[in-house]
Amino acid sequence: MKRLLALTWKEFLQLKRDPITLRLIVFVPVMQTMMFGYAINYDVKHLKMVVYDESKSVESRDLVSKMVATQYFDVVGQVRSLDALGEEIDAARASVGLVIDRNFGKDFHRGAPAQAFLIVNASDTTTATQAMAIASGIASGLSVQALVQRAGWKWQELPLDLRVRPWYNPDLRTATFVIPGLIAIILTFTLIQFTASAIVRERERGTLEQLQVTPATRTEIILGKIMPFMLIGLVQLTMTILLMRFLFHIPIRGSVLELYGVGLIFITAVLGLGMLISTVAATQMQAMQMSAFFLLPFVFLSGYVFPIDGMPKIFQYISRVIPARYFIDALRGIILRGAPIRDLWQPIAWLVFYTVVIIGLAVARFKKTAA
Repeated sequence: MKRLLALTWKEFLQLKRDPITLRLIVFVPVMQTMMFGYAINYDVKHLKMVVYDESKSVESRDLVSKMVATQYFDVVGQVRSLDALGEEIDAARASVGLVIDRNFGKDFHRGAPAQAFLIVNASDTTTATQAMAIASGIASGLSVQALVQRAGWKWQELPLDLRVRPWYNPDLRTATFVIPGLIAIILTFTLIQFTASAIVRERERGTLEQLQVTPATRTEIILGKIMPFMLIGLVQLTMTILLMRFLFHIPIRGSVLELYGVGLIFITAVLGLGMLISTVAATQMQAMQMSAFFLLPFVFLSGYVFPIDGMPKIFQYISRVIPARYFIDALRGIILRGAPIRDLWQPIAWLVFYTVVIIGLAVARFKKTAA
């Protein structure tokens, strides 16, 4: 234990001599949390829309006003031809074009289908999907309203009253979904890069041989290098949780103590991966390149951006070796759903298993390279 504490203290002293790294420890998680928390937003509103209204009727104006009232569409201009509408979208002055047939009002009154169509710039699929869904909802609502009037329905309520109750994120805020997963991504970005060059740096400076001749075992050397960064990871975890709670107003419904316990396991797993990279790389540049190689899979295959169930089977299997997947599951369970630790035993068990395996591989690899 004394040897382990001595190695840990040595790493703290080495960090103290590196003021740039100390600043990055604080600056990076704060900057990334604020930047991604505000920038990533799936709640697309105020889409610029141009209108080509051939009908110029009360009904066509009612359709446009209902679309504007949703706050998802802002009318930025009226055009007099399809060519002019196409030019507006081509020039990116508008992302949506509404074309209303000249007989829209007449057809609406006589019970025939009143025709209008929406042109959407689908180069941005997220925006296009939401725009089409919202427009379809508005059209369905107007259709139901017209059918109720024509059928002579006397009651105020509709025949079917299906009410939706979104749990855990009732306002459907993007930040509520994004920020808990972002905690895992931020810890991955910073901690892997911090530890990836640990042993390589010792080797380049010639101090690795000095460590080898000490009584410390290779396991103690690996753990001694990891432990200071575990404390740093807990500091970063605390910073992101505070920003999540007080800047983005996302409450923690579950146990904070359990959240820190799972966070400590994930931090250890990520540090072990960084240490494994450090034992493989020959130079610090190689260590940085190898760590960057792991970052994209952590983002895109962890379930942070895309649902894992929607991926091809091969990538679903690959995601099983990514610890961020299990940590994000646990984070969303504790923070959003208030799930107790017993309900999250499966992702936590996989996370513990990954941590033990990756630390073991780092120790075994260090034995090979240090011999």
